[in-house]
Amino acid sequence: GDGAFDQVINSIQKMIFLLMNEQKEENEHKQWCDLEISKTESSIKDKSEKVDDLTLKIDDDQARAAKLNEEVKAADEMVGKITAHMNEAAEIRQIGKKENK
Repeated sequence: GDGAFDQVINSIQKMIFLLMNEQKEENEHKQWCDLEISKTESSIKDKSEKVDDLTLKIDDDQARAAKLNEEVKAADEMVGKITAHMNEAAEIRQIGKKENK
């Protein structure tokens, strides 16, 4: 009877050892998962901050582009006025030349 009882105890000890080993592996896997989740959350945060920064930069650049377009439009209008004045001055000189003959 003693040998059978020893076999039962031995089998129970093996099962306990296997269960402890499985628990250790599960704990290690959970630690790995927790670390990966932490890295991912950190990466998401960094990328979200970059997106926010780039969105602000895009908004600033678009506002700057709109301002520059307005300045170009104003400069074009000024060139048009200067050209008109130059043409007018040229006509006046032509009239002056004709009158001086």
